[in-house]
Amino acid sequence: MKRFTAKEINPNKVGIGNKIAFACGDIFGGGSFNIINFLFTPFLTLVVGIPMVHLTWLLLLTKIWDGIIDPFIGKVTDGKRPGKYGKRRYFMLICAPLVLVAFVMLFFPWNIVTNSVPLKCVFVIIVYMLYATAQSFVLIPYYSHASEMTDDFNERNNVNAVRIAFSIMSSIICVAVPGMIASPTKGDNGVCYILMAGIFGVIFAISILVTALFSKEQIVTPPVKTKLSLKEFVRPLKLKTYRQYLGIQMCTSMAMAVMSSFFFTFCDFYLRRMSYSQLTLNGGGRFPIATVAAAMMFVAQIFALPFYLKLIKIKSKRFAYITGALIWITMVAFMLLLPAESEIAVGDNGGISTVKGAPNWLVIVFGLLTGFGIGGTVFVPHSSFGDVCDVGELYFGERTEGAFSGLTNFLNTTAQAVGLAIPPLVIGLCGYVETQYVTAAEFAAKYGDVVSGATVTFNGILCKVTKGAENVQLLPVEQTETAQLAIRLTFILLPIVIMCIGIAIASRYKLTKTLQSKIVEANAHTDKDTDEFRQTREELLKQL
Repeated sequence: MKRFTAKEINPNKVGIGNKIAFACGDIFGGGSFNIINFLFTPFLTLVVGIPMVHLTWLLLLTKIWDGIIDPFIGKVTDGKRPGKYGKRRYFMLICAPLVLVAFVMLFFPWNIVTNSVPLKCVFVIIVYMLYATAQSFVLIPYYSHASEMTDDFNERNNVNAVRIAFSIMSSIICVAVPGMIASPTKGDNGVCYILMAGIFGVIFAISILVTALFSKEQIVTPPVKTKLSLKEFVRPLKLKTYRQYLGIQMCTSMAMAVMSSFFFTFCDFYLRRMSYSQLTLNGGGRFPIATVAAAMMFVAQIFALPFYLKLIKIKSKRFAYITGALIWITMVAFMLLLPAESEIAVGDNGGISTVKGAPNWLVIVFGLLTGFGIGGTVFVPHSSFGDVCDVGELYFGERTEGAFSGLTNFLNTTAQAVGLAIPPLVIGLCGYVETQYVTAAEFAAKYGDVVSGATVTFNGILCKVTKGAENVQLLPVEQTETAQLAIRLTFILLPIVIMCIGIAIASRYKLTKTLQSKIVEANAHTDKDTDEFRQTREELLKQL
């Protein structure tokens, strides 16, 4: 297969403008991931009113759809003839507007349309499939495009460091700001989520367009036509290096999905459960510890990038990943020791006093240190994709980043779905109470006049009443003791188990800088039918 670069002089160097244009694409990748992970579970349960236990099958169904379309998208991008917008950027260009529409639809509050839980679930599944399609048509080409920016080991790390920095900065904003715009406590039946999704949908669409229009790949390969079949789809799994890369990527994504999706739930209904009740019932202010601590996790990842880059140069990517994972595990394990707020009876008159839990500064420190560890486990897989594609070219004799990216995206999202499916099932079965919607007549028959801001006891849980145009919202401001225990254990123990598996897989990863350079050199040979090349290929693959 003929392979050439877009530049004749110093082809491995990627200009700063090109790096920035490329990195803009991960404003969408990192930002949308965190808005969905941090806000979607509370949105579905506390705004739309879908029971927590239903999220298990809802997420699994949408990921099945994602799995169906991913191999098709990867095959399509591999088979496209390079043009003005390359093999990959063309798809990003035409799908950017679809991302905007799909993201807004994803956060549409279906509770203003119907009180039927099954119907709400159907609507959510349909729009989630639409969003998954738009996302895959952007991210699969984008991740493939990443491996085509350069084939130099150090320069590839630098390109991905800029990209991860943009992703983290986007994540910080997308953790801190959306919650200021949209919240279950706004009392507007979720209309605020449409505004939030519209603002960030526009930002994401623009960032995708910047990458599609202005980033330039150095590695240009001819179209690769393959038959769409299960055998071709799973072909990258023949490569041991790819399986190892995939393992550490999946473990990181799964653990991150669990922590981010239930971080606000952990803080609001366990760590700061008393202040959440007071905020919701009284409309007062409180220090937004969950938002600040979550943002600090991503701030720490920015400062961690130079550390892990240095660690990779001195040691290896395997060592950097394991270091980050051990820091992450240690800090999450210590979270088991953080005391929660509680209420105790005081005095002869039976008064209630709130006992403060872990101080805010300590929770923030935990967020910073945890983020520092997460930084290594996130950066290493992202910076390794191009290296793995180099090995794939040596092994298969052709470069098919789209196939690798399609399978990676499918299995990665499947891992996230499995990780996200376990906590809702456990927490839901342990008595978690979601927001309920009833008609004014139904409310009056049971509780009397509808008064917004009042409280009623529903299923043994204190709920805040909000009167809407068509219905009455009953928002839980506390959870059962068993649900709180389930939230705590799944939020902490599940990521620890997952990252221990990640460490075990990473310990077997053998692709080093020296070996990758030799593989790139071997791939550059024009005559691959010689005995000398076959011997070199065999020796290199044995070292992996």
